[in-house]
Amino acid sequence: MLESILYDLKHAIRSYAKAPGFTLAVVTTLALGIGASTAIFSMVNGIVLRPLPFPDPERIVFVQEVNRHGNVMSVSWPNFVDWRARQRAFESLAASRNDVFVWTGGTRAERLAGRHVTANFFHALGVSPVLGRDFVADDDTPGAPAVAIVSAEFWKRALGGSGDAVGRTLVLDDKPARVIGVLPAGFSYMRAYDLFVPTGPIRAFRYFSERGDHAGYYAIGRLKNGTTIDEARRDLQAIAGDLSKQYPDTNGDIGITAQTLASRVVTDVRRTLFVLLGAVSCLLLIACANVANLLIARGAARQRELAVRSAVGGGRLRLLRQLLIESSVLSAAGGALGLALAIVLLRALVAAAPEGTPRIDEVFLDRTALLFGIGAAAVCGIFFGAYPALQAAAVGGHELVLRGRSGGASARTHRLRRVLMAAEVALALVLLTGAGLMMRTLGELTRVDAGFRSDRLLTLRVSLRGERWRGERKVPFYNEVVERVGALPGVTGAAIVSALPIDGSDWNSIFIAADKPIPKRTELPGAAMTLISPTYFDTMATPLLRGRRFTASDGPRAPSVVVVNESLARRIWPGEDAIGKRIKQGWPEDKNPWREVVGIVGDVKFEGLAEQTPMQVYMPIGQETTSDFAVVARGAADAVSLQAPVESAVRGISPAVPVYAVRPMDRVIGASIGRERMSVIVLGVFAFVALVLAAIGLYGLIAHAVTERTHEIGVRMALGAERRHVVAMIVRQGLSMVLVGAAAGIVAARALSKSVESLLYGVTGTDQMTTIAVVAILLIVGTIACALPAWRAARLDPTSALRAE
Repeated sequence: MLESILYDLKHAIRSYAKAPGFTLAVVTTLALGIGASTAIFSMVNGIVLRPLPFPDPERIVFVQEVNRHGNVMSVSWPNFVDWRARQRAFESLAASRNDVFVWTGGTRAERLAGRHVTANFFHALGVSPVLGRDFVADDDTPGAPAVAIVSAEFWKRALGGSGDAVGRTLVLDDKPARVIGVLPAGFSYMRAYDLFVPTGPIRAFRYFSERGDHAGYYAIGRLKNGTTIDEARRDLQAIAGDLSKQYPDTNGDIGITAQTLASRVVTDVRRTLFVLLGAVSCLLLIACANVANLLIARGAARQRELAVRSAVGGGRLRLLRQLLIESSVLSAAGGALGLALAIVLLRALVAAAPEGTPRIDEVFLDRTALLFGIGAAAVCGIFFGAYPALQAAAVGGHELVLRGRSGGASARTHRLRRVLMAAEVALALVLLTGAGLMMRTLGELTRVDAGFRSDRLLTLRVSLRGERWRGERKVPFYNEVVERVGALPGVTGAAIVSALPIDGSDWNSIFIAADKPIPKRTELPGAAMTLISPTYFDTMATPLLRGRRFTASDGPRAPSVVVVNESLARRIWPGEDAIGKRIKQGWPEDKNPWREVVGIVGDVKFEGLAEQTPMQVYMPIGQETTSDFAVVARGAADAVSLQAPVESAVRGISPAVPVYAVRPMDRVIGASIGRERMSVIVLGVFAFVALVLAAIGLYGLIAHAVTERTHEIGVRMALGAERRHVVAMIVRQGLSMVLVGAAAGIVAARALSKSVESLLYGVTGTDQMTTIAVVAILLIVGTIACALPAWRAARLDPTSALRAE
């Protein structure tokens, strides 16, 4: 048996060496399908499927609050305290929020990404420091000495990676904090952080006592053994219901939503990745169908050879084994090449992934992905080689007697190949439709009016932390930044803003209008609050519709004023002039000042190009200060040329102030549509490959049919058929498969349209223009693929064709 198998292997290799064109076509087709599918599977596996690197990750639950409109938000601290006291589903329930720290212990001031956490945060995750200790309850109390647990990466980079780092003091925001622990290498929660500090020492801030204040905290909990997430959700929902009755003013419409932490981490990319996985599955099926067609054609061409083998004693199982070994050799070669291609494609996919893609550093070709690739190759070789092998192995020795002239493949074989070809066309149409819809989406997004001009605009961020920057002490720094940057050669405008457009507003608050009835507490309107310097609107080229912009006189001692966007003016004062109206940020009982509306500006996209424009309130940064802000500078030339001088000018004001995230505004906008751009690139490449494979398959099928029908064509031409009639006949028969496949593809694309709706903007999943364009492309490519062998057939010499065997 072993000798026989070795013989079949040698025979397969020799036979493929004698047919290099066929071998190259099959191996390349398999490599494309297997390589692309393995690369995308590695992305999905690394980001979505692979468990989070925590003990029992399925027991870790992410909890946040939700209002009656279904909008999720952070957790009110008093509500969290009540949850923790009353819940029965979790063995540990913790809370944390993002924060920024300025560290002044290095060669220059550095901004550190950190989180304020409750003392049981790492216990809820199931993680312990590898050096030092975890937080304890005493660390998490008001007035407790400041302590910190640092990441392994920060420990190596900034603290030398030495064991005596535990116990060292870091100067964070001009205050000392003692390092008490170092986390395991590679630890991340939602994203990578430099350090974690307890919440207790800052609990004197007002928002910790106000139940209606949602200040960025989110809860995570570790379920008790045997408790399901549904049980935990019902438990917390019952508590939320009690709180809504107990505190109707603040909790009247507040509920909770809970999901596993793994689901929360990949929420923004899950659907995109699964759509891409579905697309590459179509490509793999197209590749397999192409290979099956090629193997069927080869089997039909070898019928006389197989008949001879059968006549001299080769049994059916013996022939079947030989043919399966031959197809397995092809699949092994295609799989090996595909895995090599997958490594290259995976690197390209990781590089093309949008900024902030979760767990992207965990994506690599691991054992699971390798097994997927090997399995795909085995399935292609055995399953799609099985029918051609069975069909070819069924040839008996009597075929030699019955066939004086090669009759070619059977009618059943022809039908199967035509069905496979139609299926290829249908799958290619699905891929082309997906790529077309994403291209339309990207085009619509690039045409969105963002409300400002992004060209030649440089942005960078600055953090002012510590006692020296309390309150109004920041205002001179703001003024000097604008003055110094604005005076640089090549700078035509400079300004300061608390939150960049497109990047998202980091301060959203309810407000009331002085001349309007106060709505129910649960229906108070909310707006994004943005602090700006007087030069901001001019620098950003945001149009002023009515009223005036801020001026230098709108300082701390001047009357409180605001500028609102058109959406807010239209919604709060429909049919009225908003200029001169007054609004107040906060609850009706808050003592915040009333602010006069002095201007109305055009709407600006703040939460991304695809998101609706929020109501927006702009405040002078001299009247309401912030510790974290962005500097924007418009240049006479490109923004990149401004980077070094602008960064140097800001750092020159105070070396203890960190400057970071230096980017042209065009890059900020590009990052906001990174998911769509990646989808267009990947789907576009897949669709192009699918179209090429379908065209090659159609060409091969028609060319093989022409070869088999050489005698028939000779008879037709001898009886007077003109060349154009022969060409028309062959093209018509080929296009019939394209039309059948296109019809099936349209039905499939419509059925799958709902799965991509959430990825689209400005176009529906059943867009007629896209469908018409895709069908036109398929018909054009199909016509060319059919016309080439048809033209060759029309040039046949009838005398030679009549003698064809």
